[in-house]
Amino acid sequence: MRPIVTGCALAMAAALTAPLSADAQALSGQMAPFSYLVGAAWNCTTNVPAMGGQPAHTDQGTATFEVVPGNVVHNHVATPNYSGDFYFGYSTRMSSFWQTSADSVGGHSFLTSTDGKSYTGTTSMGPMNAQDTVTYTRAAPNKVMVHEVVVGSGPQAVFDSVCTR
Repeated sequence: MRPIVTGCALAMAAALTAPLSADAQALSGQMAPFSYLVGAAWNCTTNVPAMGGQPAHTDQGTATFEVVPGNVVHNHVATPNYSGDFYFGYSTRMSSFWQTSADSVGGHSFLTSTDGKSYTGTTSMGPMNAQDTVTYTRAAPNKVMVHEVVVGSGPQAVFDSVCTR
């Protein structure tokens, strides 16, 4: 469905903090654990399954994170084949984390999570909708892994990304 996926929408993963760069705006409350994402760009590699007439391949690019109004994280992913923008936040009204996205291949999604690590929801491309499950794991201070499973009317698509800096 999406070449580099939530791929680098990455790291929302673990609830471990790291220092912010001097010019970064601070996250607070439920979003504070994601401060480690902000700062230098992350280098990401995503294994993309065969789909849409394209063979399976590996896509490489960068993911950048910034704090935006509303105590929200904006993630921009860019590769030679794909570009996407993701927003992550916490809703006190829903008592859950949320993730929304739109990308250069016409995809968009909305997912929620109770722990900020495993998100479920719907992803769409044109008239096609699919169930989307994304799990983020912070494997080390400078390494995040993303596992995404998209299940629609055809075979499931599994995307695995590793991002480092």
